[in-house]
This record gives sequence, structure tokens and C-alpha cells, in this order.
Amino acid sequence: MKKQRRDERPTQPKLSRFGQLEPQYNLALNPYPDARFYKCPDCEQKTRQRKLPLLIHVDPMHLMALNYTCRYCPHCDLLIAHQGEIEELLAKLFAQRDPSAIGNDYFIIGTVERQAWREGMKQPKPLAEMMAQTHDFKSHSTIQMSMAGWFPQGVEPPLRQPPPPTVWVKGKRLPER
Repeated sequence: MKKQRRDERPTQPKLSRFGQLEPQYNLALNPYPDARFYKCPDCEQKTRQRKLPLLIHVDPMHLMALNYTCRYCPHCDLLIAHQGEIEELLAKLFAQRDPSAIGNDYFIIGTVERQAWREGMKQPKPLAEMMAQTHDFKSHSTIQMSMAGWFPQGVEPPLRQPPPPTVWVKGKRLPER
């Protein structure tokens, strides 16, 4: 059986928050396309689904709210987002808006209030207004899995490497449909 664990990103010196609302949720990014989390990787409780507008910053200066369904553990207050799905949605969006941004670094900042997200769909909001309606995440982490199989006693199984991205790659064009 594969062992699952979350590794916290090394934290940098305490920076001020982006959003002006109280931080919500712990975010875990899942880079494994074949792993779905019906149980929480921390507490092993059954997860639910939660659809939220995620605020994502894409380098150099793109800020967007993406309505996305995450797995959610109410016990740990943990949202699990699937990296491949988010990258595919971002690639489709940027293929129309700014193809040169495809493959750039991105960061999921937090969640946006649903009403503000809906209003922003009709009329884009200025940065200050988005900040006033944003909840930062309490923490960010990436899920890592150990290799499956038999290992001698006392030997820690090596980490399983996630596959390289296929859609969110610099210079790659999406096929026309």
C-alpha cells in the first residue's frame, strides 16, 4: 500500500497576507493524476467535495479566480486540489487570453467570496477590491507518496516522483477542437 504524506513548503519570513479577510483552509496540492483522495491523507476520515473560487496568480502579472471543485476534509480543514486539473483549466484559459503565459509559475493564493467572484465574472474588479474579498490559505503543502512494494525492515520506501506536466508546458499549444 502506498504511504501518503503532506510536506509543508519551507516557509519564508512572515510576509503580510494578500487577502484582507481571515485566512481559511489548509491547501494541499496533489501532483499525482492517478491518485484521488476519498480519505484525508492526514486523519484518514472520509473527504467531501467543496466548490470554491480559487484565486491564482500566474507570472508575470495575471490574477484570476477559478471556480474549482476540491476534495475537502472538514476535520482537518484541508482542501485537496489536483494540480493536473488546475493546469489544464489554466492552459485552456490562457490559450485564448495570453498564450505566452502558459507554462509560467503560478501560485494559488486563497479563496474569493462567492458573491464577489460572481460580480467579477460580469465586470472585472480592481486589485484592491479583490484583496478585500480574499481569504488567504492558512498553509500550503504538496502531497508526496512513497513507492509501493516490499522493502527490507528499517528501510524507508523512496518517494514516488510525480509525472512531468503535459499541458502547462512553456511553448506548448493546445490541440484545436
